[in-house]
Amino acid sequence: MIIQTSNAKFLIESCGNRKDCVFINSNSKEELGRFFGSLDVLETNSQEYPFQVKSCKQEFANALIIMVKEIDYSHFWSLDLQFI
Repeated sequence: MIIQTSNAKFLIESCGNRKDCVFINSNSKEELGRFFGSLDVLETNSQEYPFQVKSCKQEFANALIIMVKEIDYSHFWSLDLQFI
């Protein structure tokens, strides 16, 4: 899964055969630190996502809640839906 914010891109991947964790890869070490401050940020060989943390699913869910709370809905265009 890819998540893009105004400050970073995140690639979320499974931890292989472990179902209780995920890898979160990003192009921003600062944003990984902000959302996952208690976890060690590792460097990867990826050019697009050079930083990574390994997180339990609960901590990842908490970070997603913070991301959603930071959405500035004033930048969304209003949609006019017409039903026939």
